[in-house]
Order: sequence, then C-alpha cells, then structure tokens
Amino acid sequence: MDKIEVFLLGTPRVYVNKKRYLFPYGRVEGMFYYLITKGYENKQVLEDIFWGDKYDEEKANRNYRNALYHIRKAFGKDFLITDGRQQLRINPEADLWMDLIEMKSDLEILSGKENFWYLDHFEVKESSQFENFIRQKRIETAEKIYFLTEDELFKDKCRLDLCEEICKNLIAMDEFCEKYYQLLMKLYEKAGQRNRADMVYRELQYILEQELDEVPGEEITKLWQKIISQKERERVQEEKTPFSNTGESQSDICKSLLEWISMFCDRAEYRKLKYFSGLEDSLFVEGIESLVRGGMIREEEDAGRIYYSFPNEEERIRAYESLSLTKRKSLHSLMAKRFEKQFFMGKNEDILPKISYHYFKSQDRKKSDFYLKEYLRRYLAIAHEFFPVLHDYDVMYNTETYLNNRKQIEFIYKQMEAYVEAYKESVNPGGFEKERLELYLTMLVQSYVKIPDYERSWEYIGLLEELQGTAKETLKQKAYLAMDTCQADALIRYSREGLWQAADTSAEQGFWKRFQGIGYVLKGEMEKGSRELLEAADIFLDKEWKEEWGANAAVAYSWLGEIGRLTKDYDSAMEYYRKSLDIHANIHNISGKTLLYLHMGKGLFDTGIDCMAERYIKAAIQSFEHLHVVYKRSTAYAYEAVLLFRKGDFEGGAMYLKKAGQYARHSRDPVERCLYSRIFGLITQSSDCPCESRLKIGEDMQTFDVREERSKISSIWERKYLDQFCIF
Repeated sequence: MDKIEVFLLGTPRVYVNKKRYLFPYGRVEGMFYYLITKGYENKQVLEDIFWGDKYDEEKANRNYRNALYHIRKAFGKDFLITDGRQQLRINPEADLWMDLIEMKSDLEILSGKENFWYLDHFEVKESSQFENFIRQKRIETAEKIYFLTEDELFKDKCRLDLCEEICKNLIAMDEFCEKYYQLLMKLYEKAGQRNRADMVYRELQYILEQELDEVPGEEITKLWQKIISQKERERVQEEKTPFSNTGESQSDICKSLLEWISMFCDRAEYRKLKYFSGLEDSLFVEGIESLVRGGMIREEEDAGRIYYSFPNEEERIRAYESLSLTKRKSLHSLMAKRFEKQFFMGKNEDILPKISYHYFKSQDRKKSDFYLKEYLRRYLAIAHEFFPVLHDYDVMYNTETYLNNRKQIEFIYKQMEAYVEAYKESVNPGGFEKERLELYLTMLVQSYVKIPDYERSWEYIGLLEELQGTAKETLKQKAYLAMDTCQADALIRYSREGLWQAADTSAEQGFWKRFQGIGYVLKGEMEKGSRELLEAADIFLDKEWKEEWGANAAVAYSWLGEIGRLTKDYDSAMEYYRKSLDIHANIHNISGKTLLYLHMGKGLFDTGIDCMAERYIKAAIQSFEHLHVVYKRSTAYAYEAVLLFRKGDFEGGAMYLKKAGQYARHSRDPVERCLYSRIFGLITQSSDCPCESRLKIGEDMQTFDVREERSKISSIWERKYLDQFCIF
C-alpha cells in the first residue's frame, strides 16, 4: 500500500509517498478529512453532511459516489472498505500516518506549528453539519493537547521548551482560557523562572480587565501568590549569596549570551537561544534580564514568541568579531546541525538558507552547497522555471516562503557571483572548487535566463561550458534563451543536439521534441511543429512516464493550441487549450499555469469571447505579478489593455498598455514588441479613443524600430496575425 501522511493540525496537507496530493474539489477533501478523523461513517450520514444542505437525494448520492471514486483513485482501491452497502470505514491495514494521532505518543510533532486549529482555514461552503463537526473537533483537540502537555510537564525529564511553545500556542488560540495561562505559570515555576510566571499572570489580569471587566479566578490567583512568595524568598537569599557561587560570574554568562545572539543573522528566538547557550533556566533568565536592563540587547514578543537582538547591526558585528575563528567555527557547526535536525522533522523550507549559512561559516562547504542547491532549486522552480521537467521535481506548497524572500535570494546570488569572480581564473579542474563553480554557475544561469539578463546569461553559460563542456543543463538553458528571444533556427539546432544526447528510451526525448516543435512553430512550419509536439505529448503520457512527466504534456498541448489559433482552426485550438489546462489542473505550480492561461485567453480573444478571454488573461497577469519572469509578460498586459479599451475604460487600458511597453523594452521577443507597437498605434490613431486619453497614452510610448523587429519574426503566420490585429 502507498504511504499516506496527513497533517490535520493547522493548514491541512496530505502526502502520498512523500508527494503532496491536492484534491480536485473541496467536498471530496472534506469527506476525506472527516473519514480519517472519525475512522468510519454511514453512507447516508456522509451524504447529508456534505450535500444535504444543497442538493436533492439523487444528486447527493451521485456526488457521494464521485467523491468516493476520487478518494479511492488517489489513495488506493482498498483504502476505504465497506461493511455491507451502508457503512464506510478506513482500512485498518492502510499505511496511514496522522499528526492528530501521533502527537499522543510524541509531542515533538507539535513543535514549530503556528497553531493547533483542526483544519485551519479549511471549509466546505453550505455545509452547516461539517462546520459543526470542525468546531467540535477543534475544542476536543485543544483539550487533548492541554492534557498531554500537562502530563509531560509532570514527568521527571520534561521537555520544558516544547511545553512552553505549546502553552503559548494554546493561549493564542483562546486568550481567555485561564487554565492555559495556569499551565504556563506551572511550567515557569518548575523551570525556576518565577519572573516569567508573574508576567503571565499579569497578562491574563490585564486581558480580563480590559476585555471582560473581570479578574482571574481563585485557583490561578492562589498559584500566583505562591509564586510571588517563592520569588521574594529567593530575592532575600540572593542578597546573602553572591551570583558567582555557581562557578560562573554574571559577566561571563552575559558575555556568552551576547556571543550566541551574535550568531543569529537577524534575531534569536527564546527557545533556540536557550538550547544553544546550554545555561540552566535561572541563570539564563537572570543573564537575559541583566542584558535587557543594561540596554545591551532588545527583547520583543511576536506571535506569542520572545526574540532577542542587538540594538543595531554594528553591535552584533562587534560581538561576533570578538570571537576567535575556532570558536566561531564550533558554534556555527552546532547551529547548523540543530537547524538541520529541525528541517528534517518539519520540512520547513525557510530553514534551508540558515543551514547552508552556518555550514558555510563552519567551513563544511560540501554540506553548505548541498542545502544552498536544495533551497535555490525550489526557489527557481517557483520564481523562474516554466514547466519544470526534472523527474524529481517537488510540488511546492509553500510558495510565499520563497516569493517573499527576495532580499535573501539577492544576497545569495551576490555571494555566488563574488565567488565566481574570485575563483574563475584559478580553477583546479580536479578539485572541489570546480564542483562549487559548476553548481554556482548553473544556478546563476538558470536565474538570469528568466529574469532576464541575456548578456550575463551567455557569459555564465560560456564559463560553465569551459568547466564541463556542452552538458545537458547548458544546452537546456541555451534552448530557453532561443525560445524567449524567438530564435527559431537556434532553438531547432539546440533541440536536435539535445535529442542526440538523450537516451532513446528516456522521457527527455519528449522534452527535446517539445522544444523542437516550438522551434518549428516560431519558424512558421506548422505541420512539422504539430508532429513534434504530438510526439512529445505521447511520450509524456506514456504509461512508463506519465506519473513523473505527465504535467509536461500540458505545454505541448498548449502550443498545439497556438498552431490552431494562428492558422484560424479555432475548434482545434480550443480543444488543445482545454486539454493543457485539464492536465495541469492539479499541479501546484504558479509559473507553469501562467503561459497556459495566457494562451487560452488569446484563443478566446481571437474567437470574440471577450468576457471569458478576460478571465484567463487576468489569471495570467495575477501569476505574473508573483513572478520575476519577463517572457510573454508584455503580451498579457497588452491583451488586457485592449479588452479594457473595448469596454471604454481608457484609463485602465492606458495603465496596462504602459506596463506592456515597459516589459516589451526588457524583452527580446520581436513578436511582443511588434504587438505592443501595433496596439499603441491603433489606439492613438483611433477616433473611438477620446482625444484627452490619446494624448495621455502618447506620453508613455516605448519606441522600437518596428521594421527591424518585424524582420526578426520568422513565422509568416505571426506576421499576418499582427497585420490583422484590431482593437475596435
């Protein structure tokens, strides 16, 4: 049976054999979560829960059977078994892992989670029964987590840092639940952190007074009074006993904490700092308080967690550089291993650059490069690559992690470029430097091909070929460059070379045939292009390759749609566009869908269905707004501008036409530049456009030598299309 992993706490996720599974629609997903949570249910009850509020009995039954089909198709025919015809249950022999179950034996599963809400941000519209089920499970889950944490807290070898994290999350989920505060206070009492216990009580006191005009209950107040008494006794004892009797002076402890905080690039989180410092609870708290009071560090709370940082970056650098090289290496090594362990437990991609950074600083360059490559590979798959073709391509579900980390990415690229500049003249072909240069150059090429920076791309391709000859990766990037700049002959030439290098039985044959087919389309040889693209799709959809490469057939079909559109065989065009979108429907890859949406939008535009065309053009634009890529971006903005002009929205159309011009200037695609120039000329000369709007639009004109750009277009079909393009 397949290995099925289900995360129900927080945002729900499902993996089949370590690959993310995305459900076709919400109700089948809801039914799956309901069944694995409960374990069984009656068929009639399931129909009532998920379809009873919306459909009649016959349609509810039909939808139930369809949902059942999708679940069995995704997780195996034997995943769900029936008792008679009415009872449905999870097969007890299924290889199923659930965080909701596993946390009972291992609380560590809850570490790093933003919250413990059961099915957070998930809902099934118009299903009040399922809403009630979720609400009840959230209450039950919170209670279960509370009791598990309470049991853990009273063990001899309690994981206090983990319990603290869980308590804070429980409080964030229900800030008026006193027993969560009380549990956190007991934790701090056990850890000897009575100041923090006092702060927890005062926080509750403030919230209740401000929000409910109430005071904390008798039980938690008694605990607080007990802690305050203990705190006072300790203060008196400390006055009699100097701090230094522990074997370490306060200044030594503060110095150690400053050194550890300097190791973090941004700020140090309480739990991590305490782990790395290795200090006892009371010494850690006293040291931190001394540093905060002295203004040496800042203490702040964010989303229920406490962080420490220097007042400014100069102070951090000064503390860091005061360490010996040997000590820095040792501390970085320890941090790298800790973050590495955390990554393997939670698969949090945001940790990858931290692992790489600390291994780099600890002089373990191989491991540093390994994690850097892993991070950038995932980043490029989202931000740059169209239709990733590597068979081990991971479906990305944490897209925003990468797209919001542009500063970090830019820093990494600058470091790689600096390394290339420093070492490219002194490479030892048999040494480790060569491996690193090959890795860095490959990543830089992949990035600059799509940003695009064509001159720098060719420079790095040349350096890469000096190191390894004409390898598959450089050939692939050359093909992308040729496609992006509409160089049909070059694309066909690179594709033939790629086909020659690829094994006869390899799915890479499909990849290169697809490129060759696109080359023929750009050249205007539609019959040859159609033949190559169909062969590529057949290879990708072959039983042997379908699971790993099937999504790549989408781009082949989309270009077949382009052939139909340009030759005005619109029935064929729409058939292939729909096929491409159907194949790509369940693939969570923003950049892959962008071009598919654009092609479909252009097809609908040419057939006169403007309202539907705008839906797809807008979807393409929305994707482009998330990405760094320029390829065909100008085209999307140009079509949206025309659709707005047709509706009389000249101000909105002018805004998109301006964007189209800006990206056409960055693009080297002559078709995009000529399309922009054609639209600009038509709108500024049209009497349908108000004079004031024409003047305003004219101010933003981007100039190209249209005759020169037109001469670069190989396809007679593209030239004819541009000549016939109209707005009104």
